[in-house]
Amino acid sequence: MSELVIGTAGHVDHGKTWLTRALTGIDTDRLKEERERGITVDLGFARLELPDGQVASVVDVPGHERLVRNMIAGATGMDLVLMVVAADEGFMPQTQEHLQILQLLGVRRGVLVLSKCDAVDAGWADAVEADLRERVRGSFLEGAPCVRCSAVTGEGLDELRDVISRLAEGPGSRGSIRRDPDRACRLPIDRSFTKAGFGTVVTGSLVDGRIRVGDELELYPSHVRVRVRGLQSNGEAVGEAEAGMRVAANLAGVERSEVGRGDVLALPGTVELADRVTVELEVTGDARFSLRNSSSLHLFCGTQELVGRLRLLDADELLPGERGFAQLSLQGTLAARANDRFVVRFFSPMVTVGGGRILEFGSRRLKRHRPEVLARLARLAGTPEEALAQRVDDAGLALPGEGRLAVAQNLSPREAGRIAGQLVDSGACVRMGGGLASSARARALADEARELLGEHQDGHPLERGMGLGELRERALASCPSVADAWLCWLADEGVLELGEGRAWLPGFEPHLDGRQLALRGRLLEVLGERGLRAMSRDKLAEETGAPEPELAALLAHMEGEGALVELPGGWLVLASAYEEARSALGELFASGAPVTLAQFRDRLGISRRYAQMLLEAFDHAGVSRLAGEARVPVGGRG
Repeated sequence: MSELVIGTAGHVDHGKTWLTRALTGIDTDRLKEERERGITVDLGFARLELPDGQVASVVDVPGHERLVRNMIAGATGMDLVLMVVAADEGFMPQTQEHLQILQLLGVRRGVLVLSKCDAVDAGWADAVEADLRERVRGSFLEGAPCVRCSAVTGEGLDELRDVISRLAEGPGSRGSIRRDPDRACRLPIDRSFTKAGFGTVVTGSLVDGRIRVGDELELYPSHVRVRVRGLQSNGEAVGEAEAGMRVAANLAGVERSEVGRGDVLALPGTVELADRVTVELEVTGDARFSLRNSSSLHLFCGTQELVGRLRLLDADELLPGERGFAQLSLQGTLAARANDRFVVRFFSPMVTVGGGRILEFGSRRLKRHRPEVLARLARLAGTPEEALAQRVDDAGLALPGEGRLAVAQNLSPREAGRIAGQLVDSGACVRMGGGLASSARARALADEARELLGEHQDGHPLERGMGLGELRERALASCPSVADAWLCWLADEGVLELGEGRAWLPGFEPHLDGRQLALRGRLLEVLGERGLRAMSRDKLAEETGAPEPELAALLAHMEGEGALVELPGGWLVLASAYEEARSALGELFASGAPVTLAQFRDRLGISRRYAQMLLEAFDHAGVSRLAGEARVPVGGRG
């Protein structure tokens, strides 16, 4: 079993710090105020050796109602909680609030600890335990072991250690629902200080991934890059720490004044920063207040605390026990990841009223009471498969890879790969170019491509399809970097065919309609009458009365099919006339002497101008070349 984080919780002066000291031998009240007042003010930390040889970190949190913000910071990353209730006082208001907070943060395992049992008789202790079990009914502590302890007699300490060992080794021992050592590393910082000879040190519970000595990491929200010079866990130097461990990291590249509680140490590019978040929110069943639209709240996430204003999306008010979607506009920058849990407390009076999890960051201001908006958020809040499928769909045509999706959804590469495979196998997504697209998006693009190519072919029946540049611009402008991947996929799926920089619908062949057939006949007639006297495009347009675009397309088609030949300057002759002139030049070359322009002109019986055009065309075609004032054959041809 890897290390786990155990936290204490409960009302002020119910014995949490005593219990930590009795279990670990460490007094976690390190501040002068704590020693003078006899209560915990800030977080305390200690190392616990369990009977089976395993090691755990204990976080001792304050119980006073004015110090709940410190308690929430300490609850970040807890795997198991010791809910401490004094036998002589029983269940108290802060016991209830701590239970609410732990439930909202996703802690799933714990032990009920009845302290100060030496101060009451057995009957009274039985009554307090019965009341305690009734109070936790319906929470994650329902059915949890209950151990009776005493600071005076030492009663119950050995039993408590054994119970913790059993819970730590049992199935589902990790109580934090987002814990995974294979995710990108992340350490919410709950304390920072300077140590002589070492420099800046930060501490926290490592909630995701692994940190190693030498790692280059980033502090959020400041974006300061740092290097890990050293690591400790429970007072011992380690080369690597993984999710579930209390960590002290000695950082190079940052001053103590630049980092503190609420900052996050993580792998670069893996933490979102936003002053607006969209969330799934629930109001606790026993909340003293409802939550209304535009309510001011304190948001606690990880070790961060921010003030924000609530904007409900599917209701005007959430009553105790109700759940809904909302946006929180924050007075500051939140550094977090998707699915992170949070707690909200009323602005005044400062009491816990609810919490939930973050669905997305920096999102636009969403419209309220819109079915399509709520349906999308429901998918983001649904199963991992539904959420990842929605992330893929949100990416549009961008083809996000599994690495990008893992960061967006706070998954390990292994988790993202497994879920992506399931989505592909189910037909919800398709793979292409190293990324994913939703099948719905792919079908929509295929339909759009068919429509665009069909329209183009109807309007340009003589062209071999649409140019790829135009198709990219019209259908794939939003994702130029992956446009080729989409085009290859469309071709593989039989949506279109590709060739020579163009795309067309399967089976399409350039063809002439009735109007174009008539125009083609007229062109052949006009050019046939001209024989070897080439005609310009302008003259052909004048002779046929055809619009320039239509004429240009038809002439290109006729040239492509071999009916026409274009001479230098854009003048045109029938292919039969061109071959007649070429044969005549070959006959002249047969004498073995160079051929002059005058000889060629007289041989064909045309003007010097038309003879010059033909000779230049033969030069360009590699039939002849100019040698002085005459032409000679190239390569023995002629």
